[in-house]
Amino acid sequence: MKYPLVLLGCSAALVAFVQPVSAKSAAEIEAVARSVSVEMISGVGSGVLVHRQGDLYTVITNRHVVCVEKKLCDESGVRSSYQLKTNDGQKYQVGRSAIKLLKDAGGNKLDLAIVQFRSSRNYAVAQVAEPGSLKVGDAVYTAGFPKGEGFLFGQGEAQAVVNKRLVGDRGGYTVVYDANTLPGMSGGGAFNNEGRLVAIHGQGDRFTDNTEAGSSYAKAEVGGKIGLNRGIPIRWVVQGLGAGGIVVGNRRLPRAVQEGAVAAATADEFFIAGFNKFVEPGDDVQAGREEAVRLLSRSITLNPKYVIAYSTRAYVNELLGNYFPALADYNQVIEILALKRDAFNPKLASACNNRGVLKQYKLNDPQGALSDYNQAISLNPNFARAYYNRGNLKDDLNDLQGALADYNQAIFLNPKYANAYTNRGNLKATKLKDHRGALADFDQAIILNPNLAEAYVNRGVLKYADLNDRPNGIQDLRIAARLYRSQGNTAKAQQIRDILRQLGVSE
Repeated sequence: MKYPLVLLGCSAALVAFVQPVSAKSAAEIEAVARSVSVEMISGVGSGVLVHRQGDLYTVITNRHVVCVEKKLCDESGVRSSYQLKTNDGQKYQVGRSAIKLLKDAGGNKLDLAIVQFRSSRNYAVAQVAEPGSLKVGDAVYTAGFPKGEGFLFGQGEAQAVVNKRLVGDRGGYTVVYDANTLPGMSGGGAFNNEGRLVAIHGQGDRFTDNTEAGSSYAKAEVGGKIGLNRGIPIRWVVQGLGAGGIVVGNRRLPRAVQEGAVAAATADEFFIAGFNKFVEPGDDVQAGREEAVRLLSRSITLNPKYVIAYSTRAYVNELLGNYFPALADYNQVIEILALKRDAFNPKLASACNNRGVLKQYKLNDPQGALSDYNQAISLNPNFARAYYNRGNLKDDLNDLQGALADYNQAIFLNPKYANAYTNRGNLKATKLKDHRGALADFDQAIILNPNLAEAYVNRGVLKYADLNDRPNGIQDLRIAARLYRSQGNTAKAQQIRDILRQLGVSE
């Protein structure tokens, strides 16, 4: 079995703005981000230290991180106590009274909260960027604590920025960027190239939320999801802090832009509204995705060269089963980006990779997919995802040595690529009959990602059937069933339970 992945009263205080300085290196920004980042343990998320007054520290995070049900709750839904961990490893426990939910100047909910704790230790606090200073194309650096993976720092750029609340923005999400993030980084900081806080990261697109997560298509990696994330810009952070008693600077905010209907929106506003709807489609997922396509189409009408709108619409259309419209969008993206004629073009490489995935899994065009993967790798020789996807395709085409070479290269480029270890182990176990090599790969995949159920399945089958280690093989299958169930994949969980019953054992 292959495991693939396709691709959300405090005391008054003062935070001062500082004048712009020269840009810092990525390493310097990472050091700044690490020093002010906080792991939100109880709610599984991240936060940023934004103020100190005496021994009282204020952390800003997402509202949904401190809510019991991970939604935009009111005060009644906040956890009764909370634990967080600072960068020096110290843990702090606070009660509900130390947690405040934030709103904007109009009294509208923001997906923001503050958590306060006391400490005699000396911690750095984040410098806040000028509200409204973030522009499309600016560098954005994300920081936070993915569950079980420690601190993660990502780099990208702002793709869309809107300086007003949008109807349906669900908490102030009016910034979209492409820096790397993972689940658990919600509430973490997004920083500019001066190391100043420009947004609070909230959510990215999540393929695992869609109905195809258990299908063969889920093994393909599409643009690392689609590679986009959304955040709450510093304007709303500043307003929310002010409403919570933390006054920012002596100067007034730039003139507020009033909340407006999407009907009056610019291309960026339609795009962000569509992306927000994609991330949170509502109870009727099909209808929500269809609305996302409609909004994205409006953005493209206003800006026919809007590459990320085409890419996002293509991806949402795939989820809706509209494969040929998705193909047309990927074709358009590739045509627009190809005009730049860059020898090294990661965005064009990503588009070729994504079109290859569509051709391979939905349009039954393996040779077309192979051509697209080849082109992606030619444009970006360090593109681990494209090697991984091409390895999957070659495996399916019985080019076993070619598949092995591609998995090897994906792992060389990304030594923490748990899915690539799993698929390489599966290739070794089932077709190359290298059982010890397969076991080593499954072991490594599980070390890298202890929640990777498919790796436990494959290792369990290998131990039981080929390595004469039946007790441990059964134990791995039991772990896999529990993981699938906890991850909401009931079909896979039932499949493993059926296998265990056939072996005459219970889960």
